[in-house]
Amino acid sequence: MSSESMKRSRAVSVTAVLTLAGMTMAGCAMAGRPTLEQARAEAEAAMQRIADEIPGGVVEVRTPDSAYLACDGGGYYSINRWAVTPQPGFDGEAFVDALPGRLGSDYVIAETVDIKSPAVAFNHASGAVLDVKVLGTEGDIVVDLLGLAPCGDGHREAE
Repeated sequence: MSSESMKRSRAVSVTAVLTLAGMTMAGCAMAGRPTLEQARAEAEAAMQRIADEIPGGVVEVRTPDSAYLACDGGGYYSINRWAVTPQPGFDGEAFVDALPGRLGSDYVIAETVDIKSPAVAFNHASGAVLDVKVLGTEGDIVVDLLGLAPCGDGHREAE
């Protein structure tokens, strides 16, 4: 991947929001869609794969106040947010540049918008939408992972 295309892709997008809006408008009543638990587990596994690429990364789960959104036609989307603290000396820009090549074909770079922080958004083979954003300054860096699981059938956990 060229440096120029990586610069365009290095951004957090409104992909998760746009994808959610699109899925809500179109509905998510697909035959054979996963259970809510399966969809959430697959999204978390995709997030864990990214977290595993962060040298010395320590994961802190930061569940949003409302971790579920209703799908049109029944079921729920699961929202997952993690903060991963890397080891000292972590180069966020180099990490984001190399990440797409290290994750494999299940992670496809999504449409993104430019921001100042090193970032990339992925569409995962499971249907999850994942945003990866490096936040902070030298010595106080965190990698923010946001995962939106596809619509799943079932009842959400008590919040």
